[in-house]
Amino acid sequence: MKIMPNRMDRGFYKYQEEFEQKAIDVLRSGWYVLGNEVSSFEEEFAEYIGSKYCVGLASGLDALWLAFRILGIGKGDEVLVQGNAYIACVMGITINGATPIFVEPNEHYGIDVDKIEEKITDKTKAILVVHLYGMASEMDKIVDICKRHNLKLVEDCAQSHGACFDGKVTGTFGDIGCFSFYPSKNLGAFGDGGAIVTDNEEIAKQFKIYRNYGSEKRYYNKVVGTNSRLDEIQAGLL
Repeated sequence: MKIMPNRMDRGFYKYQEEFEQKAIDVLRSGWYVLGNEVSSFEEEFAEYIGSKYCVGLASGLDALWLAFRILGIGKGDEVLVQGNAYIACVMGITINGATPIFVEPNEHYGIDVDKIEEKITDKTKAILVVHLYGMASEMDKIVDICKRHNLKLVEDCAQSHGACFDGKVTGTFGDIGCFSFYPSKNLGAFGDGGAIVTDNEEIAKQFKIYRNYGSEKRYYNKVVGTNSRLDEIQAGLL
């Protein structure tokens, strides 16, 4: 007997009429990249999370590696991350040439805050907190450590959409909150998708530039960016 770990079609059938109507609306609009659906989703998701800004991206991995790129973390720098994190978390660090330094998890599978400071060196530039299985990490203690050691804080919220710590939603504690909308996630699309949230206007602006080939204005490229745009159909379905 085959037992499926996920039945993603059930979510579709529950809201089938809405999903199908939205897909048809987007297809008939004639606008498929960076249009009203993306901007509307970004506004609604930012409000839901409690952040000032949201930028839609092509995947959660893109959210991670772009986060460290935009924060200026690269070769020679170290980023603390829990040892049971998914490979995408580590790739978000190593793609930029930085070095992941692993911290053991606690009994709830989050980063063990009591073991963080022993791993901090003069090369440490950031902490990547991964909220696993819908459970928020101990963010009060982590925020305090980052402030005392002048470290950047990035949150991987790929499994914690809407989860709270002390009444505050994950993704809003650090400099950048990274989300995945892979179909099996808490909030899943019908393909790949991702986003970041931040309260920093300049960081949000940089993400919009980087996701579109490094271009803010057509044919004018400020940086070597990438192609990482949440498409209109996925944004509308989300």
